Parts: sequence; C-alpha cells; structure tokens
Amino acid sequence: MKTKFFAGVAAAALLTSAVPVLNEMPFAQSANAHQTKAATDFEQAFLDKASRQAQKAAKKYGVYPSVMIAQAIVESDWGRSGLATSANNLFGIKAGDGWTGETYTSRTREESNGKSYYINAAFRKYPTYEGSFDDNGNKLRNGVSWDANRYKGAWIENANSYQAVTKALTGTYATAGNYNKMLDNRIATYDLTQYDPKISNEAKTYTVSKNADTYNWPTDHSVAKKESSINKGDKVTVDKTITYYNSSRRMHIAGKGWVNSTVFEKDSQLPAAPSSEAPKGATKVEKNLMHNAYVYNEKGERIKDIKLLQEDNVIPTYGTKTIKNKKYYRIGENQYIAAGNIDGTMRVLKHNTYVYNQYANRDNDLKYKKGQAVNTYGSAVKILGKKYYKVGVHEYVKKANF
Repeated sequence: MKTKFFAGVAAAALLTSAVPVLNEMPFAQSANAHQTKAATDFEQAFLDKASRQAQKAAKKYGVYPSVMIAQAIVESDWGRSGLATSANNLFGIKAGDGWTGETYTSRTREESNGKSYYINAAFRKYPTYEGSFDDNGNKLRNGVSWDANRYKGAWIENANSYQAVTKALTGTYATAGNYNKMLDNRIATYDLTQYDPKISNEAKTYTVSKNADTYNWPTDHSVAKKESSINKGDKVTVDKTITYYNSSRRMHIAGKGWVNSTVFEKDSQLPAAPSSEAPKGATKVEKNLMHNAYVYNEKGERIKDIKLLQEDNVIPTYGTKTIKNKKYYRIGENQYIAAGNIDGTMRVLKHNTYVYNQYANRDNDLKYKKGQAVNTYGSAVKILGKKYYKVGVHEYVKKANF
C-alpha cells in the first residue's frame, strides 16, 4: 500500500484525492467531554474568515459546517500550513487531471512498501478560502471515483450528530485512527456547533403552494437529482427540517424527497398526526430505523410510489399493528413498515463469528460466540457476493454463521 504525506499539513495521511485509505469504522456512541474555551485572537481571526465559507459550502452540499471547520483547523494548522498560506488550500487537495485552475507545487513525502521518498506535487490553488471549502464539501457529498457513497456517513440527512460524522470519516477520509478524536476535540473546545444548522425530526403537515420537484438530497438543486414531484394544493407530511444560518430551510417530505420551504403556503402547517390517523391512545414515538425499509398499506401490500426508507435514520412511529401475523409500525395514514427493521429479530449463532463493516472488512475486535443470541435487523443483505445480517450501525455478521 502506498501512503502520501504532504508538507505543511498538520494531520497525517488525510488527503482523499490521493491517499489509499482504511475502511470505515463503527460509529462512536459519544465523544469525550471537552471544556470549551475562548479562541485566541489569531484563532478567532481564522474562524471569522473560515466559518461563513464553511456554512455556505455545507449548505450547498448538505454536510456539517462544524466538521469542515475542524478539518480545516487540523489539516492546515489554523491556516498556517504552507498550502494554506500560499494557495488557500486548507484540505491539501491535489490538482488532479480535471483541475483547470491555478496550481501550487509543494514537496510531499510518499510511502510505498514501507519505504519513504519525496516528490514535487501540484496542489489546487484558490483565490480565497471559499474555493477550498467548496471542493471539500463536494468531496464529502460526491465521494471518490470508485465509490460515490464513500462519505455518506457525513451527509447531514444520515448523521444525527457531528460525532457520527467524524467517526464515519475515520478510516475513509483519513487513515489516522484517531482522526475523529482530533476533530471532536476542536469542535467541542471551540464550540464549533454554533455554526451548524438546526435539525428537527418533528413531523408536520403542510399545504403545497405551487407545483414543484422534489430532490434526493438536502443540497442545492444543482447538486441533487430530481426524485419526484408535488402539486399545488397537496397536503404533505414533512418528517425532517434543516434550518440554515440564513434562515432558509430544506424539508423532507415523507416518501417524496427534499424541497425548499418556499414551496409551502405561508402559515399552512397542520397537525402532523391527527388522532384519526394514529391508533387510538397512541402517541408519536421516534425510532431508529436500523435497516432499509419498504412502506406497506394496512393489507400488507407494498406501496410502490413511496421510495425505500433509508437505514440509520430516526423516524416517527404511531403505534403498532399486526398484519398477516406480522408486526408493523405505523408511520402515517395507511402507511406501515415491518417491525423487524426497527426492533430486530433474535437469532442464535451456530458458529463463532467476527463482526464486519459495510465493506465486508473486519475493522474492529468484536466477536460473537457459538450459541450466543444476536439481534439482527431486517432481511439479509448481500455484500461482495456474500449474505450478511445487520447487527448494529455499520456492523454485520455473515448469515452462514446462524
């Protein structure tokens, strides 16, 4: 394996455009507690310069500004690295064949088969920090040439906290095993979450004010793809709202996709779950969706015009219902998902087994013993030709071991 090290960059082996990286590790439960402290004058000057550019890029690409700012701090040493001072390049992104802008040549150390050597490499040069943050946001959203979803754990619709993002970037964006701890430390110490948008998972119903397209991502429409459409007068349920620094909002319509809040009539919000929709006496309970789930009607028939609900998200539920001797959670009017995608199914192992990540690699020391009961979520999924049961966030066990 070849590893590259870039002069002037504070963290080791961080550059996604050039560095073979490790596989993604499981999410941490929570970050270590840190004391917040006031930034020095120099640090505050950097934050003043970088934070708005990070917020703009994060809004465009649907990621967390706090994480991007922490990355910039770690990788550029608060803007003091050679790449940062000479090229406004905060993330060490190389020029690459498709780059048509200015370049800056810097000496960089590479490692191959355990041996180090130096080369001169061309890096992207930007007029301001704006271009650097934009390129980093683009990388986090669109991944790498061989895996467009490599950093999907950093997408704001997939991560409920910055800690989940930094853990997802450890072993994918950066080879440093403590990358998440470095980022978490900066975010907590300098209160970088103040730059993050506000996220609400409260379900609400709105009236659509004009015909509009919906999109697959909560990004600028130029970044996302059209998912579906809504029509003027429709009553739709929004199950997630992201409010940004400039007060603009992106909202997710259950079963449809993402839209800007401007498509709804002013003051059109209605109760999300009238008592007539929810089972008698039931209240809304948010659940973690552990496995991708189809939506079914009360007859147990799949509703084909509602897209697959994505795993590792929090969804509102309104009680349970047994359909054809199978338990379902109610998520809307005549809309249900199989309970196994949330509660899981207990299975007993017939063999000792390791735990793998979503790339079918062992990136942890977790093991289960023969005879042990393990909770699995949803049906088996195929990874690199073999079937696995999901047993946790980014944790899988081979089906053949049950």
